[in-house]
Amino acid sequence: MPEDPVIHPPGEEYVKEAIWSSRRRHFSAVWIVPIVALIIGAVLIYKSISQKGPTIQITFQSAEGIEAGKSVVKYKDIKVGKVTDIRFNEDLKSVVVTAELNREMKHYLSEKTRFWIVHARLTADSIEGLDTLLSGSYIGMDPQPGKEQLRRFKGLENPPVILDNLKGKTFVLEAEDRGSLQIGSPVYYKKLKAGKVIGSHLSADGRRVFIDVFIREPYSRLVTDATRFWDASGIDATIGPDGVEIRTASLTAILSGGISFGNFEVFGEGKPVKDKHHFILFKNIKLAKKITYNRELFFWVYFQDSIRGLKEGAPVEFRGVKVGEVVSFFLIGDAKTAEFHIPVLIKIEPGRFTIQGRKKNAGNNVDEEVFRALIAKGLRAQLQSSNLLTGALLVNLDFFPDAEKVEPEKKNGLYVFPSVPGTIESLKSNLQTILQQVATIPFKDIGEKVDTLLEKLDAATMPQFNQSMEQINTKLLPSFLKLIENGNASVEEMRRNYLDTNADIHRNMLKLLDEITRTSHSIRQLTDYLNRHPESLIRGR
Repeated sequence: MPEDPVIHPPGEEYVKEAIWSSRRRHFSAVWIVPIVALIIGAVLIYKSISQKGPTIQITFQSAEGIEAGKSVVKYKDIKVGKVTDIRFNEDLKSVVVTAELNREMKHYLSEKTRFWIVHARLTADSIEGLDTLLSGSYIGMDPQPGKEQLRRFKGLENPPVILDNLKGKTFVLEAEDRGSLQIGSPVYYKKLKAGKVIGSHLSADGRRVFIDVFIREPYSRLVTDATRFWDASGIDATIGPDGVEIRTASLTAILSGGISFGNFEVFGEGKPVKDKHHFILFKNIKLAKKITYNRELFFWVYFQDSIRGLKEGAPVEFRGVKVGEVVSFFLIGDAKTAEFHIPVLIKIEPGRFTIQGRKKNAGNNVDEEVFRALIAKGLRAQLQSSNLLTGALLVNLDFFPDAEKVEPEKKNGLYVFPSVPGTIESLKSNLQTILQQVATIPFKDIGEKVDTLLEKLDAATMPQFNQSMEQINTKLLPSFLKLIENGNASVEEMRRNYLDTNADIHRNMLKLLDEITRTSHSIRQLTDYLNRHPESLIRGR
């Protein structure tokens, strides 16, 4: 059965429409507060997101002194970030420090940017990080713009040298080892600080060390391709003919190492060099001043003497002028003869001297004709002492006309330079010869003959000698004593009559001197009067 239709009161639809229209036009004040709060929250969230800086991760071997939520990141002692988290790496061999940086650092996080942990430490020329003793360690930052933007970095173990856009040039020095040099060690020019060491690394083959130095202007303009660098660390003391010579750059160089460079006239003016130019780092100024020669002639020398005191690099001289140096020496034994000999390899540099009257030989081969002529004339090698205090030896070349004649020979492709015994060995040989000759003297027979002679002399001569002495005592001695007594009496009489103050002659001499004094006084008065009254000579007084 169909449902009855719903019967609405007349005008109901008009009432509902009127109520709905009234609610649509009315806005309640209750909604103002949540709407404003929503707007403020949105603004704060936007502001926080827009001002929030980048989050980075830095890997260190150790996070000593760094605490999450407390430690900060600084650049030029200004806070630019904060450490938010510290955790171990997956292999537990390093730690990863998470830090939030300020927004202005966003464009300076490149492959050139560096991070390190700042502790209180003593550097080459200052004390750094003293503020960390109170505030704790922090992470230092060196922001650098680059080609690539990074968010992961590997922290440095040691603080780098910050150049702060100083004008200058960076050079690379090649050395056998780093020695006492460290980052921050000073570089001097004429004992003026011109730069510092900014880094070091090992060569690819592991045989050399490359040291990076920064030279600031205007000193960088003085560096040319003829400039020499040398290690100025510690104290360089040498003993020479003029005594002990001590060189040092500064107290800082003594304690923490240092480098000096200079331009020497012997190498010419040189040409300017570009950034990253390579130089050799010499061990001392003496080696830096050393001239290198292209021509080198090598010889073997066999000495029969002991070579104690001879070192590699010892000079080879000709009459006091250095013409080369000792290269090496070693000991060789013969299993059949059980004999040993020491070949010494010497190097002669022809560029150190000039031979006139012959064509210039620019090769590295020995001129056999000249060598034979010199050997035939007596040119020999000899060990000589170069310093009596240290016992150092040198190889001296000189002419010995009486030396044994020899023919030049070659061993292992090199000529053998003939030698003669050294001065010390010659002295030993001469002394040994003298001792041998002294040992042949029959001292025992000579002694026995001397004893026999003395016995005969005592038996034949002594009685006569004793008789002569007795006559002298009895006859001559009393007369001599009387003569001495008379002489003493005469001297006493002379003293009493002439030298004594009570003697007559002494009193008379005093009277004479007194009269002379009075006469002189009278003459002086008369002279004064005549000077004042010259007319008195005519008229009288």
